[in-house]
Amino acid sequence: MTASQKLKVGFIGAGFIATYHSKSIRRAERNLNFEIERAGVFDIDQARAIAFAEASGHQMMTSPEEVIDSSDVIYICTWTSEHLDLVRKITQAGKALFCEKPLATNLADAAEIVRLCRQSNITNQVGLVLRHSPAYVLARDLVHSPESGRVMSVVFRDDQFIPIQGHYGSNWRSDVAKAGAGTLLEHSIHDIDMLHFVIGPITDVSARQSFFHGISGIEDVLTTHFSFAPLQSSGESAVGSLTSIWHDNLARPSLRRVEIFCEKRFITIDGDDWFGPVSWTNSDGSTGCLAGDELVSATRDLIQSDPNPDAAFLNSAYTNSPAYPDVAIALSAHQTVNAIYRSAHSGSTNVQVGEFK
Repeated sequence: MTASQKLKVGFIGAGFIATYHSKSIRRAERNLNFEIERAGVFDIDQARAIAFAEASGHQMMTSPEEVIDSSDVIYICTWTSEHLDLVRKITQAGKALFCEKPLATNLADAAEIVRLCRQSNITNQVGLVLRHSPAYVLARDLVHSPESGRVMSVVFRDDQFIPIQGHYGSNWRSDVAKAGAGTLLEHSIHDIDMLHFVIGPITDVSARQSFFHGISGIEDVLTTHFSFAPLQSSGESAVGSLTSIWHDNLARPSLRRVEIFCEKRFITIDGDDWFGPVSWTNSDGSTGCLAGDELVSATRDLIQSDPNPDAAFLNSAYTNSPAYPDVAIALSAHQTVNAIYRSAHSGSTNVQVGEFK
């Protein structure tokens, strides 16, 4: 693109997550060196598309194809089972795309999305936005500091009310054909990606799941235990656990708590998964804690590209350069999620994750 051109942005899907990205783009605009033109929006729920168009300035359209034709970059914010078909259409058109997580309802379709994006050589980014989170970026820096020693274990808890109610304004996550599965795939794929990002690759897993809401194929509690790749320095493997919960306590927002035990440092992320606080205690008794604006300022140089994930994507699309995180990074999380479900379905047997690509 030339410096005089605008970047035309379209949306397929106009629900809660599309609104989140639209507002994020609005915040990012003041720091972009090019203009954003709001192109088409489509949603099968016409009333939702009208409301989104009126609030955002996008033009309501009657099909995904119209949105693709009207746009330079397209945000895919539909239910999960639609992602592959839309990626196929967008890559055929040679347009840049932002695909919400998870990529697909199953590993094979996720791998096909990666293949299509590589084959077409388009700019692509996936909605694993915690890769831009100051809290997790700081935790990663603390973990890999020589002062921490080796990572020994991580305990990760993630809970939210089941997103078929409240501000989500839709119930498609109660349909396994559309969602693929429940709390692990549709929500805690973020957490698996953060375990890879902060600690390293997971090599094997053992998991159990429950279905308190009685929705076929949609687990609402899943706990998995896992091992990380052995440390080159010693051959020892860090171990850990992840518990993901969809409850009905609408008074409780989506919250995460992470505890990371290193030989010489204990690190916690508690409360907000973007602004912390992140706290740590060292073996010499010294402590630290960062949160809010102070945390953002301290981690600015540690975050790859722009701290705003949407600004990062739009800058990459405008310059026709690789975006971060892309669909290939998401595939590693899908491989681990696939192994976790295989374990849960087989009575908690230990399952190898397999090779990372």
